[in-house]
Amino acid sequence: MAGISILRDLVSGGSAGAPSAGVLYEDNAEAIIRQSELAALYQFWIDKKSSLGKLPCRGDFSPLELTRLLPHIALVDVDTKGHSPEFTFRLCGTQIAEDSGVDLTGKTWSQFPNSDDVIKRAVTLTHNLQPYYATNIQAKWAPKNFHHYSVLALPLSKDGDTVDMILYGIMFHPFSS
Repeated sequence: MAGISILRDLVSGGSAGAPSAGVLYEDNAEAIIRQSELAALYQFWIDKKSSLGKLPCRGDFSPLELTRLLPHIALVDVDTKGHSPEFTFRLCGTQIAEDSGVDLTGKTWSQFPNSDDVIKRAVTLTHNLQPYYATNIQAKWAPKNFHHYSVLALPLSKDGDTVDMILYGIMFHPFSS
């Protein structure tokens, strides 16, 4: 797959001449993951998915495999039992908490003002079982909402068919065009 080699080039600092396949912006255009940490997380997820032949679940990896990325990772439980899905943070990386101004652990997306777009993206991911990457998003939901961030969202599933958790990689940064 071309997308995998491009992501490996990005992780190793090489150049990428073509867009990666399989990671989507909100508008479904192909994207190159610009942050090496998020590219490494995507590669990790792709490798797990390829070796398992299905969506990986939380139990398919160890935090020891992601040590360098842990400050930028959030795990969100997906509860689809109610009228609309609820997304609850099981874990929030220390860098995410510091940069956003809030520790999201134990909180739901719906508790935050201006989180409608984030919830829409999460709902879409649970329906289409596809990861997404979006960049230069203003963190309107965060107390430090002057920040922008890039996010990689990866579906996780115990049964391989139903998304029950989302693995987020989040990097805050100044706005860039």
